[in-house]
Amino acid sequence: MNLKKPLNLAVLISIIGPLAYFAVIAYLGSFSRYVADDYCEAVRVNSSSPFNAVIERYSVGTWRSANRYSNILFVGFSERLGENNLQVTITGMIVLWFGGLVWGAREFRKFLKINWSFQTDLFLGLALGFFSMLEAPNLFQTVFWRSSMMTHFAPLVFGSFLFAFFMRQARLSETSSPSWFTYLFLFFATFVIAGFSEPPTATMLTALPLLILAAWLFAGPSFKQKYLALLGASLAGALLGLVVMLLSPASATVAQEKTLNIFTLLGNSFFFSYLFIVDTLRTLPLPTILSMLIPLLLVWLHRQENSLELTQSQKRAMPFAVLLLPILVWLLIAAGFSPSVYGQGFPVERMRFLARTLIIAAAMLEGALFGLSLSRLRFKTNPALWQWVVAVLLAALAVIYPLRAAVNMYSANASEYRHRAELWDLRNAYILRHAALAEKEVVIPSFSGVFHVKEIDNNPEHWVNVCAANYYGVESIRARTIFEEDILEYLSE
Repeated sequence: MNLKKPLNLAVLISIIGPLAYFAVIAYLGSFSRYVADDYCEAVRVNSSSPFNAVIERYSVGTWRSANRYSNILFVGFSERLGENNLQVTITGMIVLWFGGLVWGAREFRKFLKINWSFQTDLFLGLALGFFSMLEAPNLFQTVFWRSSMMTHFAPLVFGSFLFAFFMRQARLSETSSPSWFTYLFLFFATFVIAGFSEPPTATMLTALPLLILAAWLFAGPSFKQKYLALLGASLAGALLGLVVMLLSPASATVAQEKTLNIFTLLGNSFFFSYLFIVDTLRTLPLPTILSMLIPLLLVWLHRQENSLELTQSQKRAMPFAVLLLPILVWLLIAAGFSPSVYGQGFPVERMRFLARTLIIAAAMLEGALFGLSLSRLRFKTNPALWQWVVAVLLAALAVIYPLRAAVNMYSANASEYRHRAELWDLRNAYILRHAALAEKEVVIPSFSGVFHVKEIDNNPEHWVNVCAANYYGVESIRARTIFEEDILEYLSE
């Protein structure tokens, strides 16, 4: 019985589940609207060019996050996309996230000289994206709120493309030397990603030296210098990004308010990282198990049909990788947590998305390694039939669970997101209409905050109200409570 046909069929079927979940998330992104900081940032970038907005906010430093130069820059680019820029940006970033993960999976596989189909790369990239969003500590704040998305989600999106590009250049460097453009691009791209926020910068500044050490110790003599040069260019970009953020007036203000005890900082970072990992395993056991089991079954099936061969050095490194991977994830999460530990304590929900993604990626890699370790396990009686059974099990797990999650996500959120977007559009039209009539003080129906994100207040002096008033070009905006059945009539005036 030929295994290749059921394996390929199982992979193709498996793509349906995470792809459906991705489609639901992208659909929900189309209902994103301005809230809280979005008004303030829109005013800032629309009053000048995006680059001038970056320089002005960085120089003044009145905001705690004014040292982050890339997030406000990309908000400026987002605002140039037209009237529906927010929806286009959010949906586009979701699509880019999955695309970057798929490309990264493909390039990583090629670098390791693993021979399997693009459909497998597609499935693994989609699966990593699915589990990351499914287990996001606060999906709305991380993805659907642009201000937060540009700080905590965008660096992962662009980081996935940087990872894929780096793996491609590392692979190609085995046959030809990288150009100067490649080094400059890696330096510039890493510098830009470092400017979104401190957690990804701290994570990169921990991961890159470890990769440099690994390349120095284990890379072949003919490849070592090229790998080190590529990693060095990336490390230089991340270091420059850190220096730029540290030298900002906003960082100086924070430094005056905080005292730095490096031992307390490191101790709390590792302790909070440990607590987060334990909490993830305790509260999300099923998705964690599935994120390991699915790659395990996939890799085991590939080994049975001999489409996945390992070199002797890879076989020797595998036991060490299984043991080392959890320690590395703990270290990287602690590094990502350290800026929050220094600034405020345990990271808020939206700052934990990177950590959760690292746990999922590690779980999938561990599952793949276990699949390789169990490759010698073969069924003695009718092995081909049992391989078909495993292929069916893989397809069932990879389709049913994500499809169920997609249905639950749509059922729980679609109508609410749509209704809120419709009301926001009516309120937006109402404010614009009254501002055009030269009204200076606008009163609107109050909306409740969503997922702990502040809405326009009844206090016209509140910072959200001030930013919203500046955005619409009026002197003040305040919200007052109106019965829900009367809101539509009120907004039609």
